Amino acid sequence: MTATSVLETRSEAQALRRYARERAAGREATEWLVRDPDLGAWLAADEVMATTSGREWRRVRQPSEPWCAVLGRDLSIAADDELQATFATIEPDDLSAWRRLHIAAARAPSRCLSEWRSRGRRLLAAVSRETQVDGGTLAGRFASRGTGKRSLSAI
Repeated sequence: MTATSVLETRSEAQALRRYARERAAGREATEWLVRDPDLGAWLAADEVMATTSGREWRRVRQPSEPWCAVLGRDLSIAADDELQATFATIEPDDLSAWRRLHIAAARAPSRCLSEWRSRGRRLLAAVSRETQVDGGTLAGRFASRGTGKRSLSAI
């Protein structure tokens, strides 16, 4: 393993830890910011509050920019099909399940990264009925009828 791949794996593991923490808290990435002159800081806001507050505002996400709903501009977890297949088996509003994942990822992010990716590979292989899953988008794998997110929970 080269030094570059070790650093990439470490940064992916830390992104996974942040992703699990934000999902466990039920937070989404901030797209709009409003300047609070009393605090001297930028605060998170929604579009309506930002544009109608009369204060200085800015948009973090630019139109047509790739965006992760949880991590914002960091697409390392959103683009990982194997991790997303694992996360598809968890109900989005089940914060207790996300909390368990966050605790595990906080303790050993690198181990969780490898375990959850292998679990996702097994899920994708079971759904596609192939022994090996090739690259491609997750949406493409679930394009045929009966292989969507809900079909993974029965596996």
